[in-house]
Amino acid sequence: MYKILLIAIVLVPFAGFSQCSVSLGDDILQCNGTPVTLVPISSGIDGVDSLQIQYDATQGVTGLIGASQVYFHSGIQTVPFGGWEYTVGNWGANDGIGEMTQVGTDLWQITIHVDSYYGYPGGTNVIGLWMVFRNADGSATGKNDNDEDIFLHTSNNNTSAFGGVTGTDIAGSTGSFTWSTGAQTETISVSQTGTYTVTFTDGVGCTSMDDIFVEFGSGNVQVDLGPDLSLCDGETIVLDAGAGFAAYEWSTSETSQTLEVSLPGDYAVTVTDQAGCTGIDLIHIEVGTSPTADFSYTSVTGTTVSFTDIGSGADMIYWDFDNDGLADDSCAAGESVQYEFPSASVFGVEMTSVNACGEDISTQNVLVQDVGIEELKDMIDFSSYPNPATDLITVFVRDASTNVDRISVLDLNGKELFRSSVANSNNHQIELNKLASGIYVLQVSTSKGIINERIIKHGS
Repeated sequence: MYKILLIAIVLVPFAGFSQCSVSLGDDILQCNGTPVTLVPISSGIDGVDSLQIQYDATQGVTGLIGASQVYFHSGIQTVPFGGWEYTVGNWGANDGIGEMTQVGTDLWQITIHVDSYYGYPGGTNVIGLWMVFRNADGSATGKNDNDEDIFLHTSNNNTSAFGGVTGTDIAGSTGSFTWSTGAQTETISVSQTGTYTVTFTDGVGCTSMDDIFVEFGSGNVQVDLGPDLSLCDGETIVLDAGAGFAAYEWSTSETSQTLEVSLPGDYAVTVTDQAGCTGIDLIHIEVGTSPTADFSYTSVTGTTVSFTDIGSGADMIYWDFDNDGLADDSCAAGESVQYEFPSASVFGVEMTSVNACGEDISTQNVLVQDVGIEELKDMIDFSSYPNPATDLITVFVRDASTNVDRISVLDLNGKELFRSSVANSNNHQIELNKLASGIYVLQVSTSKGIINERIIKHGS
């Protein structure tokens, strides 16, 4: 019986009837310039597991050292200590059956799929492979150290008592990808406009091809409807998405560059450029109302007076302190300004509150006295008590020639919290029980000047 050594041979199942496919999906338009990862969807048949056998002709019987061709003559063992079965190879024939590939000096290799190579029926118990190596005409052989057939124990991790033969299991291929860029990875990342092609080869050699066109736009399409707006009664606003786009679509279904609106709400526009890239912007339009002008004032020192906006709805406040029709100062709504008058006198001060829907004017005659608050308090014999207070605070003006016009309580930002009615008396009581504990300003407007007194409110 021939003893045969198994080396490397590859046996691939016939792929003539296999079907495989690959798809890259629809063409892609990438508008933001970010690279695109192409991911093919493929199907096919996985390759079968194989056995790779390598033979070193310098070991054992060395008749094949320097051989130009080496053949793998082999069979299987199905019972323990059994002989050759299902032998493959035609001894002495140079017919390619079992021919090995040289992979180094006196190193030969063959890869086979054991089931199909030997053709045994399903369910056969394969313990291992018997093998002998020969030259093309069979005149020289390679065997083990004892000049015997070589056995590879495939059911025991491909072990062999002969060191000149090794066996390695090779998992069947699930397929491979080749791209038109030269890459052989499953996916690729692209950043340039163009057509990209992938070829998929499944585990049994079936091939399929697909391509995809990827177009990169110039970047995010920018469209700006501007800041949110207020829509005043009877007003119409024209929203403009800007010129130069290929298409416009508003949330109202209009398709023009501009949109005329007369109702409050949210409005959106989607624009499309010539490359097919889109951009979107949203604007909120609310109901607008005209402002209401009002202000309070407080003497600071000498002829300097502080004025505070206490109106509503304004965006900007303009102040005319000298009654010449021109703005002497301006501030944002709710803020304060100071003005130094040229002398002690009565001045007509005009405040104009302005927003997008219009304006309102408030005018007051302001008594400016060139006197400090402490001097004024001494002059009219002013006092307030108790301070700190809990529920009530008493304001007393002893000077009978001084009239008390108004008593207000302000917060530390100058905002008037409430006013107290004033009777024809020099003794006035102010209720504080509605205020939270804290520090406030008691403002007393008299016929001879305004007194600001810091007071402390304690809890009840």
